[in-house]
Amino acid sequence: MQQRRADATTPERHERQDSNRRSTEAARAEENTPLRDARREADRNATRGPRAEEITPAREARRDLDRLSTQRSRDAQDTPTRNARQRSDGQARTASRQLFPPLPESSLSYRDLGMVHIECSHCKALHFVQERIVSSSAARPMFSTCCGKGKLSLPLLTDPPALLRSLLIDDTPRARRFRKNIRAYNSALSMASVVAKWVKRGPGTSNFNPTMTMQGEMYHYMGPMMPSEGRAPSFASVYIHDTDYGTQTRTRLGGASTRLEDTLLMQLTHMLHECNPYVQTVLKIGRRDIVVRRRGTLNSNGNEVLDPISVSHRAYDPLSYVLLFPNGRDGWYPELRFSSDDDGRRTKITPMMYYGWHLFERAGEFSTILHAARLFQQYLVDQFCKVEAERLSYLRHNQTQLRAADYTSLRDSLGDSGRAEDEADAVRAGRLFILPSTYIGGDRYMRQQMHDIIAISNQIGHPDIFLTMTCNPSWPEITRPLLPNQTPQDRPDLCARVFRLKMKDLISLVINEEVFGTVVAHVRVIEFQKRGLPHAHVVFFLDEVSKNDLRTPENVDRIISAEIPSAQDPELQEVVLKHMIHNPCGERNPTAVCMGEQYCRKGFPKSFKHETSQSDSEYYITYRRRSPSAGGVSIERPSRVGRRQQSVVVDNSWVVPHSPLLLRSFACHLNVELCVSRVGGIKYLFKYVCKGQDRVTMEITAENECHDEISNFQDARYVSASEAAWRLFSFDIVDRNPPVVRLTVHLPNHHTVYFEEGREQEAALRPASGTKLTEWFKANEKYPSARHLRYHKFPRYFTWKTRTKSWTYDFSGTGANVVGRIYTVSPREGERYFLRLLLTQVPGATSFENLRNIDGEQCTSFRQACLRLGLLADDAEWKHAIRDSFRSSFVPLSHLFATILAHCQPSDPLSLWNDHLDMFLTDIRNRARRQPIRRQHLRDDHHATSYVLREVQEALQTHERSSGKGDYRRHFLRTRRKQVIAVATSAVAAVLIDGGRTAHSVFKIPIPVSAESTCSFSANSDTGRTMQQVDLIIWDEIVMCHRHCIETVDRSLRDLMQTDRPFGGKFLVLAGDFRQILPVVPGGSRGQIVSACVKASPLYRECRFLRLTENMRLAALRADPAADVEALNFPEFLLSVGEGRLQGEQRPEWISLPQSVAFEHTIRNLCLKVFQGIRDNHADPAWLTKRVILTTKNRPLEEVNEVIGNMIPGSYRTYLSADKVENEDTNALIYPTEMPNTLTAGSALPDHKLKLKKGFIVMLLRNLDPATGHVNGARYVIENMTNNLLFLHVTTGSHQGNRLCLPRMPCGPGDDNFPIPGFTRTQFPIRTCFALTTNKAQGQSFGGRIGLDLREHVERVGRGRHQRHVWEAGWGRRAA
Repeated sequence: MQQRRADATTPERHERQDSNRRSTEAARAEENTPLRDARREADRNATRGPRAEEITPAREARRDLDRLSTQRSRDAQDTPTRNARQRSDGQARTASRQLFPPLPESSLSYRDLGMVHIECSHCKALHFVQERIVSSSAARPMFSTCCGKGKLSLPLLTDPPALLRSLLIDDTPRARRFRKNIRAYNSALSMASVVAKWVKRGPGTSNFNPTMTMQGEMYHYMGPMMPSEGRAPSFASVYIHDTDYGTQTRTRLGGASTRLEDTLLMQLTHMLHECNPYVQTVLKIGRRDIVVRRRGTLNSNGNEVLDPISVSHRAYDPLSYVLLFPNGRDGWYPELRFSSDDDGRRTKITPMMYYGWHLFERAGEFSTILHAARLFQQYLVDQFCKVEAERLSYLRHNQTQLRAADYTSLRDSLGDSGRAEDEADAVRAGRLFILPSTYIGGDRYMRQQMHDIIAISNQIGHPDIFLTMTCNPSWPEITRPLLPNQTPQDRPDLCARVFRLKMKDLISLVINEEVFGTVVAHVRVIEFQKRGLPHAHVVFFLDEVSKNDLRTPENVDRIISAEIPSAQDPELQEVVLKHMIHNPCGERNPTAVCMGEQYCRKGFPKSFKHETSQSDSEYYITYRRRSPSAGGVSIERPSRVGRRQQSVVVDNSWVVPHSPLLLRSFACHLNVELCVSRVGGIKYLFKYVCKGQDRVTMEITAENECHDEISNFQDARYVSASEAAWRLFSFDIVDRNPPVVRLTVHLPNHHTVYFEEGREQEAALRPASGTKLTEWFKANEKYPSARHLRYHKFPRYFTWKTRTKSWTYDFSGTGANVVGRIYTVSPREGERYFLRLLLTQVPGATSFENLRNIDGEQCTSFRQACLRLGLLADDAEWKHAIRDSFRSSFVPLSHLFATILAHCQPSDPLSLWNDHLDMFLTDIRNRARRQPIRRQHLRDDHHATSYVLREVQEALQTHERSSGKGDYRRHFLRTRRKQVIAVATSAVAAVLIDGGRTAHSVFKIPIPVSAESTCSFSANSDTGRTMQQVDLIIWDEIVMCHRHCIETVDRSLRDLMQTDRPFGGKFLVLAGDFRQILPVVPGGSRGQIVSACVKASPLYRECRFLRLTENMRLAALRADPAADVEALNFPEFLLSVGEGRLQGEQRPEWISLPQSVAFEHTIRNLCLKVFQGIRDNHADPAWLTKRVILTTKNRPLEEVNEVIGNMIPGSYRTYLSADKVENEDTNALIYPTEMPNTLTAGSALPDHKLKLKKGFIVMLLRNLDPATGHVNGARYVIENMTNNLLFLHVTTGSHQGNRLCLPRMPCGPGDDNFPIPGFTRTQFPIRTCFALTTNKAQGQSFGGRIGLDLREHVERVGRGRHQRHVWEAGWGRRAA
């Protein structure tokens, strides 16, 4: 509610309230629902007095309300099953609806805002009609930006003298020189100085800086009436001397770089003598010799010290800007009041209102301010700094009187009785607020905005469209209203107004016309840099159906282009060439702004691509960029290279991605990017968009120095004329929808208490008031139907009433569009941090004590409760895992201990061993009764301990080999004369080979691998000596291997054997089928994938080919008398697909599947068809493992697995991960806990929340022990579960039946480009695998029914229709 009331002080507040009230009444008039009738009945009964509770109809109405609200809450609850059903239904509707329908003709051309000709009915300011307030009509527009709908009334500026007027508007050489040097003339004639660090040089070699930009703080001084002896006069003292001497002095004050005309200076001086009252006053004082003896004071260095002028003094403006106010008109001062007191609350005219009023052109007024070119820019920056200085001054001088402390610490500081005996100690009870988050543009403000955007993303989903729009100074709306002889750079005010209207129009067009799809949320941030015009970053969030639409390259190409249009569309081609071509860089222009050490930081020129592509592992999409030889456009155009204008040839490699429709409509730089990953969106959008304004980076260290955030902020900032104009108009720099409600978090009786200095006693004795957190506890008691809601979900259904400090149910239903966010807490705060962790996971708590009750166990602290839920990880977890395993005797305890040592990173392994030594000894003696273990090994505790340690050591060696460390000699297959090694590309395929290993672990192939990589073994290492002795290498699944891998092995073996023969003269047997999965190239096109294949390597030409001629599985199928004709023909069909002998009827690249196996339906029906009979066979692991659904990408896996999991009887058990980031003390404030919880990294990282049942089929996500089949991709069935351990056994393959006790393990994303540094997730490294991707299925064996989900095109090896396919796999056992 605080966010909804944030605009309560704006002038259009009442208009908005009236409009909202009328629309609400109209909506209620049309409403006819049981909820409305029940609410009316409850309201009528509630007004009958205290005895309303005794009336039966009222109780019935309230019951109806509770029942309806409960049903509404259940309907609105975000359960994955419901979401999956909605996604499935939405996807089924996708085929019937038209994607991206054509827009009306008005949207296909430039959208002109029209003329600035609408007068405000109160102050006569000229406006665009689009600037009117929302509640007014175009026929009778009303405006609030200029005068607050008539509330502010100031006299018009008086006409300037004829000399100054002609200099400002004439087109003579003299007037042009004057306007060019107007700041120097004003400085020479002014009676006060403006001291600031002006940024004159722009970035790059051109050093072009079209706007005035100030860095640091501005200072304003005035010199003495009489200079000290030996000192030259300055400012006001110049006017006391004779005119000739004053002219010479002013010419000298103009500076050596700016030569001012003496004649013109003399004329301007005479002009000011006649019309400026301040100059006349100074002259009178000089003639009377009243202050002749007042001379400037000298500092310790002998320099004259100027007297500072208060920025709030009414004479500051006419003294500093004599050419803007030649008649000496006073500026703003604090005593200014409104002429009428109709508002009843505010009577003071703020400097923002005063200076904003002067930025509008009015009929009948000659504004010297708007005509002043560069001096106008300086004036804008100066006045905005004045406004900012007033606000910062309030914070500096008033926050010492308004302090805050938590309730308990305040009472503690005053003693148990609540009365202070030492007033000095009582004053020190509070803490000082310096630069709060309410200050726009401050660090805390931008951080809060970033967290709000993250909260929106967590609730709605990852962002889909990222758009950057830059103001175009050549827009006709800017050039048409320019005053005589002006350029757009002279009018930052006009650029700001037009850009704001254009941005609002763009957002309206995207949302209303569904340019990219249905928008459910958006965020807009305005940014100002040291050089140039304002630009905006906009993030759009789409609904699930629109997200699915944009997952196909064809649909992406419809809305986003990275190519130059053809000559058939000359208008669009001209706009693209003007605004969307990256400036030449690299070898063409090594000194370009975008250049890093050697390459362009933006990645230009881009590589040519024949088609748009995307992948789950890629942060952004790679757009189609056709080369000139493939039909792309290449054009020669003039471009700036350094300081010169040259003619360069540009093609599609230099085009910035854009939307042709939006670019045609707005004609400016408009970059559009499609975000295909939550990870990439967070990495770029949330940190870059909300980084705030440009500042100097500095670090100041001094002993006993007070930390002053206000001074640090002022000294490090940059303020440009564009930003000053934007802020003086009171335009928002951040806009978002839906609104975000920020929720407090505090320990019991530690909520914040505000008090005035000296009134601590009263604040401590005052009873504690309700907070959003404590009132949430009370609301859960009052509304049992809402106890399924977590704290940050509560604002979606309940509204916070600021006056009553309570939550009330939102009957209007508008709360569904509200996002709740819990304030971020640093891990340094201990229990408060753990409390926040619990609030993000535990719903429906009724008190702090109830929040600590986990599964019926009352925890003593919030940290203990977090450990109980698995939100934290420590050595106690491994202790519980050892005890659980000991009680079950599922696997040898020594094997679990070795797994913990190798993969779980315990902080004190020795204590873990000593604390459980008795269990290890008991376990080995129990196993001795069932296994052939010699008695002498266990004759006493010492020998038994040694035996267990040997088991642990052997298990550790196995784990080391699984991670690529250790000796591989024992895995060689020995014959009488030859040594053979067998490897495979994937771990799943390797375990099918007796003694097989993955190629990466055996040859130590680096990750990532490149064209110049070499294996990390030497001739003197164990691996090197073994490789010298090997005679034959067998490499299975070679088709999935990237060519760089096999070339790296070849390069290393040649170096090892000191020969140029392929592979050092070793014999290699490469096994594979090129009709199966090719190498994975993230974001690669079809051509790039083929280039990565082994066939593209020069080594492939050195091979001899042997082909298998008989399909053994098909032979067995033909021998089966029960096999039908379709089952016998299907393998032949698959062979035809793999060899490319089939073509689709509609498109050649499509494949028509037999109707007997293809059908179009929902994903639920596909699951029912594949897993038909699951309720009767769910307890049979063999039956479950023979059935699987294959998908082309990772996205549908969760949906499929959940649908099938719900078919299996039994209750779920939920396991939450403990997510941790590097440098947690600082990064935890940047990345709230909810954000890492939502991150995934393909198949390398387990989910934050695992929902499991006994009997589930799961897949292991990391290599543990290849010798026993525990490798990445192995499938298991869950036999049992505890809080800290999973009991699994292998379901397929040669290792079927092997057991595994799996504890939680720290898992990394496996990606160097992951946005959060040092991110670690402690979780069970598994995933439910009733469904697999086609890549993961390579090498797996299935013997039952297989379903294919081909809703998305099958990239890489072909394309499939938008259908789902299923067939009986009796013809064979391998998934193809």
